[in-house]
Amino acid sequence: MNLLQKLFQVLRNLIGQKVTKTQKTTTIKLNKTLSSNKISQRKLPDVQIKQVERKQQQKTITSFLEPIPDSVTEFPPTIITVSKESISELEPGYVLDTCSLINFEDYPEIKKSGRDIVNKLHDRPIYVLTTSKKEYAGKKCPKNRTELVVDRGYTGNPRNFDHVLVELPKSLGVPVYLVEIENALEIQQLAKKLLPELRKFGLHYGDDAFLAFTQLTKSTMITSDDRLIFSSVHAQCPKPIEFQEFLEKIMQPSPITAMLRARRNYYKHNPRWKKR
Repeated sequence: MNLLQKLFQVLRNLIGQKVTKTQKTTTIKLNKTLSSNKISQRKLPDVQIKQVERKQQQKTITSFLEPIPDSVTEFPPTIITVSKESISELEPGYVLDTCSLINFEDYPEIKKSGRDIVNKLHDRPIYVLTTSKKEYAGKKCPKNRTELVVDRGYTGNPRNFDHVLVELPKSLGVPVYLVEIENALEIQQLAKKLLPELRKFGLHYGDDAFLAFTQLTKSTMITSDDRLIFSSVHAQCPKPIEFQEFLEKIMQPSPITAMLRARRNYYKHNPRWKKR
């Protein structure tokens, strides 16, 4: 090999070494790039989650900043009228007789304890019968407490059935069902049957309709009328609630009890005056 050939060989070797180093450098850079991409790919989901979380936080913050809408108007409990055609479909409940309605009218303390009264009862409907409106006609309220205690005739304002009916669901905090029993054939037939059977226990015309409705619907009578309580028991209705005793458990003493004590005390010290 001559001198020129040796020189060419040396140059070719030098060039080959540079190419190899360049390839190695390129390979190393490429591997680093790929590794970097893999790391980025591994971190990408976390970044996306953080972005989603940030968006949710922004959305939550925005929702708090939005004006709060006015609260939904809640209507107070009201009166639900039941026609005579629907009486047979009624579920067992509680029947307030006219005496109980009069108690609500004469003793404002009872009206204030309406929620406590309902809490002592089972979750059942409360019925008022249209018969009570007839029994209210022509009656007056006591003018003052003295008239209420002495009980020799009331001279106050006329009794107002409609007013009591409107105030009752407000006091109790639950709807009150006004049942139209006039001309209800099934009630009339049952009342006609019960009246002669239970007259000896004090049942009289008017109360026979209350008793017939109570028996038909398997409801519970709420009353202060002893005669109606006896009749209800003998008619095998659910055990009636004596209103005064029931209130005594809630109010201790009930205003009715307090009034009766005052009445006994009055006649004890005024023996010449006899209660009519």
